[in-house]
Amino acid sequence: MKAPLSLDRATTTPLDPRVREAMLPWISGDVSIPAAFGARGRAARRALDAARAAVARLFDAPGEEILFTASATEANNLAIKGIAMATPRPGRLIAAATEHHSILHPLRTLLRSGHRVDLLPVDRDGLVDPADLERALAGGAILVSIAHASSEIGTLQPLADLARVARRAGVPFHSDASLSLGLLPWRGTERPDLGTATAHLMHGPAGAAALRVRAGVRLRPLVEGGVQEHGLRAGTEALAAIVGFGRAAELAIEEGGTRGVAAEAAAQAFRERVRDLLPEAVPTGHPGRRVPGHVSLCLPGVEAEAVLMGLEEEGIEAGSGSACTTEAGKPSHVLLALGIEPLLARGAITVGFGPGHDRDDARRAAEALARVVTRLGSLSPL
Repeated sequence: MKAPLSLDRATTTPLDPRVREAMLPWISGDVSIPAAFGARGRAARRALDAARAAVARLFDAPGEEILFTASATEANNLAIKGIAMATPRPGRLIAAATEHHSILHPLRTLLRSGHRVDLLPVDRDGLVDPADLERALAGGAILVSIAHASSEIGTLQPLADLARVARRAGVPFHSDASLSLGLLPWRGTERPDLGTATAHLMHGPAGAAALRVRAGVRLRPLVEGGVQEHGLRAGTEALAAIVGFGRAAELAIEEGGTRGVAAEAAAQAFRERVRDLLPEAVPTGHPGRRVPGHVSLCLPGVEAEAVLMGLEEEGIEAGSGSACTTEAGKPSHVLLALGIEPLLARGAITVGFGPGHDRDDARRAAEALARVVTRLGSLSPL
């Protein structure tokens, strides 16, 4: 059976063989854990420290500012709830209306605990205006959380400008960079105080993620019972996955720029062919400020689930919405925040290109999409 053409890189990425090779000794060998005494424990600690240093370089931060978690969702929860729990009294938290559910759901929990939550609007392209954040911060806050990019629309936020506004107000700024960090490194002084990254979106394994916490930012742990991760995330580390994360981070630092250029070339070929074959398709997100290789569309008159099923029959995997959203049949809150009509939002799909994809793949995918949409459109009463 021919392997499907996987174009769902905004949901996950395939494991790089070089990452798998780095992980194997920590899966199949006679290994111990970092907390153990003896030579095997020391070897495990060295491997953990090396992975931490590699991930720290992605964030352009010291190694001691990196905490490993099991997922980006856990890292986001630790950032948001950890700040709130470290605050002596309920405070105000600010986020973008387009945030992932791993941000919005913890905020909802804190709202029930007496904290205040304000969601900033975005424009039609999904951008937060730094002036809106500045006005919101005039009322005080304990945290700002705005993702670098949304997996649904691919728009890159003006991170340095937003971080600068929060820094001037003296408010910690968190950003989930899970979708972008393997392609676009963080550099410069105006970086978020807290940042989230995950291995499986940069060709590493699922089960390893990280939260960067700037020195001086106080958090309370969500998981207690040990001294691991500076006392902020108790429990034995998943060493093989973390080693894989470290190797994936090294490769992203070495190859991220070329990966991004190739991915965007394939994405542009796909966009051009879709414009020719499906001129009624509505692109979403910013036309230029985008994660390389990311394409998002709304297809009038069809349901996204039916489109994805049709593409699967054509041997192509694409995506729609967030991988952590299970509210089937409901329009995306991200697209509604952009002002897109609910009926149109129901036909939203995402396509993500990456290493190994070329213009031929792009054309094949666009032509398959056109066949599926045409077939579905002929059956739809809409």
